[in-house]
Amino acid sequence: MKISIVIPVFNEEKTIAAVIDKVKKAPLYAAGAAREIVVVDDCSIDGTRAVLKSVEGPEVKVIGHEVNKGKGAALRTGFARCTGDIIIIQDADLEYNPDEYPALLAPIIEGDADVVYGSRFVGAARHRVLYFWHSLGNMGLTMLSNMFTNLTLTDMETCYKVMKREIAQRLVLQENRFGFEPEITARLADLARNENIRIYEVGISYRGRTYTEGKKIGMKDAVRAFYCIVKYNTSPLANFVKYALDGVLVALLQFLTLVGLVEVCGLRSLAGLNIAHAVSIEVCIIAGFMVHSVMTWRLHLKGRSAVLKKFLLFHLFNCVPFAVRVLVFFVLVQQAHYLVCALVSAAIALAFNFWGYNYLIFTKKNTAK
Repeated sequence: MKISIVIPVFNEEKTIAAVIDKVKKAPLYAAGAAREIVVVDDCSIDGTRAVLKSVEGPEVKVIGHEVNKGKGAALRTGFARCTGDIIIIQDADLEYNPDEYPALLAPIIEGDADVVYGSRFVGAARHRVLYFWHSLGNMGLTMLSNMFTNLTLTDMETCYKVMKREIAQRLVLQENRFGFEPEITARLADLARNENIRIYEVGISYRGRTYTEGKKIGMKDAVRAFYCIVKYNTSPLANFVKYALDGVLVALLQFLTLVGLVEVCGLRSLAGLNIAHAVSIEVCIIAGFMVHSVMTWRLHLKGRSAVLKKFLLFHLFNCVPFAVRVLVFFVLVQQAHYLVCALVSAAIALAFNFWGYNYLIFTKKNTAK
């Protein structure tokens, strides 16, 4: 058995040598297991490169990025170069202790798990007391991620993620910076949901750093993490939230079209209001296909003809909601303001459209993972 340890590093000249030394000496649980250390230097501009040259050898592969790309990009590079049976992600800053590898590896080697997360918030291991708001933000992001993945993790943002190599190298990852953490969790949740891979969690210690000591993650990374949780999860709840958020944009466009036709073009008669409403729905359908294809379900089709066929199917499906919305508006507009009537007609189609889009139009076989 071989264990691959991937270490992304950027400007860690003070700690990288000590981390590699600890990784070399760390127990691996399985007797006689070989180790492979893959260090990805993400274009460091301090003395990290010089340190890495001094420690590179048969057991330590050093790969360099020509430009700084971020932790996620460095990990993608590292995963592609790993040859071990199991991959461990290790930070380069001494916040996480390699001596805890046996606890992380045990569930996989013993046949219970395919993926293991090391949690800083469970167990009795030592834990440096630091920033309250960081901790609260971490718990909030983990809770939101769990709502979308239907997992019960306590520390989605942890560095220590351990998995079988074939799983790691199957993941199609896109995030370059710290958005990697919620993205890989969403991808693994998909596998757990669709292929029954087993995810475990074990308690670990944590020796966190302050910003003066070199901590890099910040508020913009928390905002990006929120965005990545919404973007990459594909559970029904995640899709509905994306559908609702993107639906607001589509509805706003529809109402702006309706108001423009009525107030600017002067379609104020009963017939004019109904024509304006019908046109606004058509604009809504076209915009809806574009927005939901790109943002909600991330349609992935090859060729213009395939996209056109999908659009025609989308339009055909909307014939029934279109008729219902026109009829409701026609009945109500004689008694109430046209915007209220348009809102009611749109609300009627909301749930019906989501079900149809999710299971008939944007099916798993043609949406991006």
